[in-house]
Amino acid sequence: MKQHPDGSLEQRICETIKNRVKELNRSDLFREPVVGFSSALDAGFYELKNIIGPWHRLPSDFVPGAASVISYYVPFTKALAEEPLKAEVVSEKWSEAYLVINEHFNVINAALCDLLKAEGHDAAPIPSTHTYDKADIHCIWSHRSAGVIAGLGSFGANNMVITDKGSAVRFCTVITSAVLEPYGGSSVERCLRKQGKACSLCYDICPVDALSDGEFKKFTCQDHLDENERVFGADVCGKCISVCPLAYIE
Repeated sequence: MKQHPDGSLEQRICETIKNRVKELNRSDLFREPVVGFSSALDAGFYELKNIIGPWHRLPSDFVPGAASVISYYVPFTKALAEEPLKAEVVSEKWSEAYLVINEHFNVINAALCDLLKAEGHDAAPIPSTHTYDKADIHCIWSHRSAGVIAGLGSFGANNMVITDKGSAVRFCTVITSAVLEPYGGSSVERCLRKQGKACSLCYDICPVDALSDGEFKKFTCQDHLDENERVFGADVCGKCISVCPLAYIE
């Protein structure tokens, strides 16, 4: 995590996120979070209306006068990143981690909004998951895309973001009127397949064949997740992440 000047708002935001994850006391599941900031006026957010669809919202749709977007992710441990490969269908530990961190994102985001509002800034959290209607899967906000805009990673062939800590991570977002120094890092191309190398592991392992060149069958994937939720209690799978050679990076 970048070291911002002591006492700066950026530094206090990073520390708030870090401390709220630490208070979970789940080092068996999660590692230290990574935070990035981007300008709410970054051209990337406008491009998402073409990449994802015109229904994808801009930061200013959530916070009028939005100046910055706070993107952060919580990396999973090596043991957790390997869990989906061990399960015949769904890993109980992977499901637990998904539910635990999604719920705790509410705690983290509330703390961030309290901090920002105490400083006189507007702030709004984005729901941690299901930012779309299952009927049409029109996503109004992509946490992963916001993370990429902040420079926290790049998309792999399986539509997951490969970060400096791997692709076994969970992203979240808070939007604010505070002017923050844009920072995340460089979104280097990490995906072996996108580098032109012979890797098709995520394609081969998908239990419903939802991945193919040039197309992600999102309804097929969602139907599979819904079935897993019906049977196992969480709409997760994780196999295309777990099989990736870059699922976990130290």
